[in-house]
Amino acid sequence: MENNPIAFLILAILGASLGSFCMSLTMRFCENKPLLSLRSYCFSCYQKLKPLELIPIFSYIFLRFKCKTCHIKIPFSVFLAEVLGMIFAWIAYLLSQNIGEFIHLLIFLFVLFALSCIDLKFQAVPQKLLWLIFFIAFSFAFNSNEFAYFFIFENFQNGFMVQAFIFAGFLFLLKNFIAFLKNFRTKDIQENLGDADIIILASMAGVFGFKSAFIILFLASLLSLPFFIHNKNTKLAFLPFINAAFVIYLIYLIYLIVQELI
Repeated sequence: MENNPIAFLILAILGASLGSFCMSLTMRFCENKPLLSLRSYCFSCYQKLKPLELIPIFSYIFLRFKCKTCHIKIPFSVFLAEVLGMIFAWIAYLLSQNIGEFIHLLIFLFVLFALSCIDLKFQAVPQKLLWLIFFIAFSFAFNSNEFAYFFIFENFQNGFMVQAFIFAGFLFLLKNFIAFLKNFRTKDIQENLGDADIIILASMAGVFGFKSAFIILFLASLLSLPFFIHNKNTKLAFLPFINAAFVIYLIYLIYLIVQELI
C-alpha cells in the first residue's frame, strides 16, 4: 500500500477513534454496563459527552484529564488506547499488501488489545472475543486446498491449520510439563499458560509461522519476568505481555522491510 503524509494522517484519526471506541467498549464490559448506547457518557456522572469532548487525544488534553461536568479524573488508559490505536493503524497499513490484509490485521490488533485489558482486570477473557480473534486469523490465512487435505489426513501443507494446531499442541505439552515440575516440588496445582494464551499464540503461529510465534512467546516471557519477580505471590495476567511482544515483533517486521528498501 502506498505511503504518503495524508494517508498517515487519515490513519492516525481512524486509529485514535477506533482506540477510543475499543477502550469505551472494554470499560463498559468491565463495569458490567450496556455495551451499546447512542451517545458516549462519563462513567462517573453519566453526563453525555458533547462533540468536542469526543475528539480523540485532543479532548483528553483540552479537558485537562478531567470530566467537564463532575471533574473526576479521566483514566489514563483512555488516552493510552487512543495513542496505541494510531500505532496499530500505522502498523497494519505498513504491513498490508491490500485492503483485506489491512482490515484483518487492524481488527486482530484491536481485539487482542481489548482482550489484554479485560485479562488485566479479571485475569480471564470472554470466549466470544477469544474465538473471534482465532477466526479472524483463520480467515486471513485460509487456504481451501490446505483445509481439504487437513481433514482427509493426507499431504499436509504448511498452512494455517497445521501451524496453529502444532503450536497449540506444543504449548499444551509445555504448559503441562512446567506445571508437573512445579507441582512435583510444591505439591500445589499451578498453571503457567492459560487456554486463552494458547489460542492467541496458535492464531499467531497459523498466520506468521511456528518460529515467529515462539519468538513472540519468548519475548512476552522476557517482558513479564521483572513483574513476576517483583510480584512473586500475585497471579499475573500474561495476555498483555503477549500483546506487547506481538506489537514489538510487527514493528521489527516493518524495520526489516525498510532495511530492504534502503
